[in-house]
Amino acid sequence: MLEVPGLVRPYLRRPYSVADADSEKGEIEFLVKTIGRGTEALERLSEGSTVNLLGPLGNSFSVEGVPSGRRAAVVAGGIGAAPFPLLFRAVARRGASCDFYFGGKTGAELSLRSRFEEVVPGKTILATDDGSLGERGLVTQVFERRAAAGEPYAIVFACGPMPMLSALSRVVSKLRVSAEFSTEAEMGCGFGVCLGCVIAGAEKPFLISCQEGPILKPEKIAWERV
Repeated sequence: MLEVPGLVRPYLRRPYSVADADSEKGEIEFLVKTIGRGTEALERLSEGSTVNLLGPLGNSFSVEGVPSGRRAAVVAGGIGAAPFPLLFRAVARRGASCDFYFGGKTGAELSLRSRFEEVVPGKTILATDDGSLGERGLVTQVFERRAAAGEPYAIVFACGPMPMLSALSRVVSKLRVSAEFSTEAEMGCGFGVCLGCVIAGAEKPFLISCQEGPILKPEKIAWERV
């Protein structure tokens, strides 16, 4: 959770996944897409500025779900690709492979792809709604087509807009493959007090995503109420 100190608005911190980290240098990296007051405040910061950081919070992807010699898949939409460099390296250390399905409305939304050129331990498949880069169609459609025709994946990891995750939940259920989704929700506090990030649950009324997630198994979510 990041906050630019000294601002009246936005009042609350903004949640971000860690895009990369270097423990030797003591550095962590975030990718920020400017969409509102909070992200605009971060964009205006100059080098050397100070921000308040609350973390680490939430859970993480289960890389132990990828046995050595098997392959996994990552499905990402737009800025949802941000948290995956660390996951790709973790999967590679297990001696497994991981294909990267990266989608957006246009080729411009896939500008992050250069960040993954050296870290994806498998194939990179690009998809755009307008066909301007990679395969034409929704990334969920491209994933379903290729996954159904190839060697089964051991697990699917995903991050992106909730409509994309909803569509992907139906695909992984059809393919009978285990999956973990990094969900999107409006987080106010980040540690389960404000209840601003609840997501409709399949087994109970709601899930507190900052405590029980934000990474959740798709079958835990009541997608018809999201």
